[in-house]
Amino acid sequence: MRVMRRTLAIVLPLSLLTACGSPGPQPVTYTGYYLTCCVQADVDQVWQPDTTVDLHWIVESAMRTTVNPSHKATATAALLGPYADVAALKRASGGAYTVQGSAVTIDDRTRPSETPVTTFVLPASLPSGYYQLNINWDFGGGSSAGGGSVVRVAPQT
Repeated sequence: MRVMRRTLAIVLPLSLLTACGSPGPQPVTYTGYYLTCCVQADVDQVWQPDTTVDLHWIVESAMRTTVNPSHKATATAALLGPYADVAALKRASGGAYTVQGSAVTIDDRTRPSETPVTTFVLPASLPSGYYQLNINWDFGGGSSAGGGSVVRVAPQT
């Protein structure tokens, strides 16, 4: 009986120490793909009313964990304006028009086979001026990120 107590006195703490002290399962990591906006030439050009403009996304990669359980990411873009100048745009006063671009959805585990493109169909009545190009990435589950740029709209001269 005394031997059994000594054995338990030694084995039990070692068992608890081993069970509680060992690290849990490691998170699964994988190469994840994501989109950044955009090819600079797309933003730097003057956008013209009554045309179609494409934004070419840049595909990048990084090591990821399973923080995005759906593995889906949707990129959307909208043009808001017009503003008389960049200073007015930064104050966000005067924008009356919104032009929504097409959405792009990717699986973050698979590199897109083609460059993802968001297309804007600009109406003929779109006034000239400076526009805020708002970008939003929706990762699902309430997780999102955003960014923006400035685009100039003017008729062809």
